[in-house]
Amino acid sequence: MNNYILYKYVEFLMFSSYLIFIFLLAQIWFLWKDVDKNELVLKSLVKESFFKKNCIYIFLFSTFFMAHEFFEGLSTSDTIVFFEFLDMMGMIILVLFAYTWYIALKSCVPKKSITNEFISE
Repeated sequence: MNNYILYKYVEFLMFSSYLIFIFLLAQIWFLWKDVDKNELVLKSLVKESFFKKNCIYIFLFSTFFMAHEFFEGLSTSDTIVFFEFLDMMGMIILVLFAYTWYIALKSCVPKKSITNEFISE
């Protein structure tokens, strides 16, 4: 019974991370048309810390999902929570990866002025 409750919590966190990931991808998609591509390359992609962080995210994501597939062959009914935990950690890494890109792209978008309709006189 205890594994079932833990399984439900992991499933809830996994579903929540899917929603956050989809939201971040939509935000990145909306930002992309306004991004100054030259500034993006100069500001973000050239930074060594940004590149290292992305490489670490990709490595961790791959490791969690490969570990899930490797240990799945050894599965018993008691270890299903462990496999779901590995999937959840992989999804959280994807959310962090998308968030890093969102922050990098947001910094390269020029600030828009408020239109006249919204300015009170």
